[in-house]
Amino acid sequence: MKFQKAQAIVEFAFVLPLFLLLMVGLFYFGFAFADYLMLSNTTRSIAHEASLVQDTAASQEIVKNNLKDIKLISDVFKWEPDREAGRNNQYLEVKFENHDVVVTANAPYNTNSYVGRLMENFGSSSALNGINITYTMYRPDSDGSNVGN
Repeated sequence: MKFQKAQAIVEFAFVLPLFLLLMVGLFYFGFAFADYLMLSNTTRSIAHEASLVQDTAASQEIVKNNLKDIKLISDVFKWEPDREAGRNNQYLEVKFENHDVVVTANAPYNTNSYVGRLMENFGSSSALNGINITYTMYRPDSDGSNVGN
């Protein structure tokens, strides 16, 4: 009977670290996925609202309004857009091309985070550079001639 209790304790000692590692991995994956969804929704919202305006000053105001309360849940990614000016930088770029608005969000891995460094060093594939999201929205002409077409 004593050997069975000892066997259960030894098995538990082997399984517990693996289970905890799995749980921590699931939590970090969930946080990273929540960050991706937040950035995707923000980028889409900025692209949609910027497609409705015609001038750069109004688009900068849209960017400022959409970014003022956005923070990432985890420390895996680095996200530091220009919240005050609403201008383009390496994290968020809004471009007007012909009749399109192209909004690109880039959140590279945070090298101050252990998981960020681990993911950055995991591989050299372009898919492993962090979160890169691009939304393109059609923008009608200023005279309204393309609206509804």
